[in-house]
Amino acid sequence: MPYPPRKLTHNGETLTLMEWAAKTGINADTIRSRINHQGYDVSRALTTPVASKNSPKNKTPVPPPRQCPKMLRHKGKNVAYSRWQTAGETRYAYYGPWGSQEAVDAYQRFQIEWAMEGARRARSSKSLVHVCELVEVYLEHVTRYYVKDTEPTSEQQAQRSAMRVLLELHKDLPINDFKPRHLKACQQAMVAKGWMRGTVNSRVRRIIRCFSWGVAEELVPVALADALEHVPNLQAGRTTARDPEPVTSVPEHVILATLPHLDANPERAAILTAMIRFHEVSGCRPGELCAMTADAIDTNETEWAYRVRDKNTHRQWRRKPLTRWFGPRAQEILRPFLANPGPGGRIWCFPPRFPNGPKAKRVPISSERYAEKVRMACKLAGVEFWHPHQLRHNRATAVQRIYESDDAAAVAIGDTPEVTRAIYIDPNHAIARRIARATG
Repeated sequence: MPYPPRKLTHNGETLTLMEWAAKTGINADTIRSRINHQGYDVSRALTTPVASKNSPKNKTPVPPPRQCPKMLRHKGKNVAYSRWQTAGETRYAYYGPWGSQEAVDAYQRFQIEWAMEGARRARSSKSLVHVCELVEVYLEHVTRYYVKDTEPTSEQQAQRSAMRVLLELHKDLPINDFKPRHLKACQQAMVAKGWMRGTVNSRVRRIIRCFSWGVAEELVPVALADALEHVPNLQAGRTTARDPEPVTSVPEHVILATLPHLDANPERAAILTAMIRFHEVSGCRPGELCAMTADAIDTNETEWAYRVRDKNTHRQWRRKPLTRWFGPRAQEILRPFLANPGPGGRIWCFPPRFPNGPKAKRVPISSERYAEKVRMACKLAGVEFWHPHQLRHNRATAVQRIYESDDAAAVAIGDTPEVTRAIYIDPNHAIARRIARATG
């Protein structure tokens, strides 16, 4: 038997909830929420008007998307075309001979352009007024755009970090009133948070990028975005924002002190130890190391070749395929793991926690998990913290010392000589000392 309708009594009149909703013009769910969750009595729930900002009547209606014109056949000329009205004026678009592939391709391009124009009009129809509204639509773009292999990239978090500061200070500011001084206020707020100078500069650039994106979407005046471009970066020595200490190689004694504390499980600790030792002699990036699969390694030559899969599709067109070569030391470490790869062919995997369980399976080690294990081991060992990425510094520095060549070090770690020299190679005083000894 269904439950009887709920009845409410007000001013001596008893009606059901739906009848009160029809009589007062207040949504039944609103009345129910007021009584059940917001602590309203019946009289207040039925007489308090709905806030105007929440009223559908006061929201700017968004026009439905305009249907794309159909492809028609011009019988006289035997060509494909479309016809539509804009502002009382008839417009035409011609695509080529009727029935040809040229016409089909041209019409598909026209459909894409029409859809993009409709999306732009839908955004413009929202009549964005405040900074918070601009940030809302910009973050929707960020969520769609900054994706790698269907997964969100770290850039999404960096963008949200910058937008968070902007909203903390200026969320209710009208977009047209936003000035360079407001951006400088965001900059100083980041400095006050104790952020590094480079981090502050990169976050400020992301705020500028938000407004520049708004210009392209016809949501922000061009002059505003141009004015923000003139806000200078923080310069070294001219701001209270700190600069990080230079990153160098990890001393061998620090690595040795870290290894015994990688994991309480001996099997997992052995895998992490092998990863670190292999990482040190290969010079891979942590992401490349953790994503390594057995089918990507060619063991037919004396030196094994690892062809790195670059899933940054926006870089593939201008980057040659990256191949890393592994010699005898790396092969000795890697050989036992190649014989028994994990899910998806992944080489570096933790053993199952419950090997005899019904769902026992090995777990691939992510770069984040790898770094976290190293960080916790450093804490337990009482040594200075280091990151697995620093092992690239170890590799570059070792090769440069052997061959006395920045180019050789760059080849060893798969980077450019300029970046390798500026970032990865530790300062070398041996050559300067030899010169001083011979000529000074």
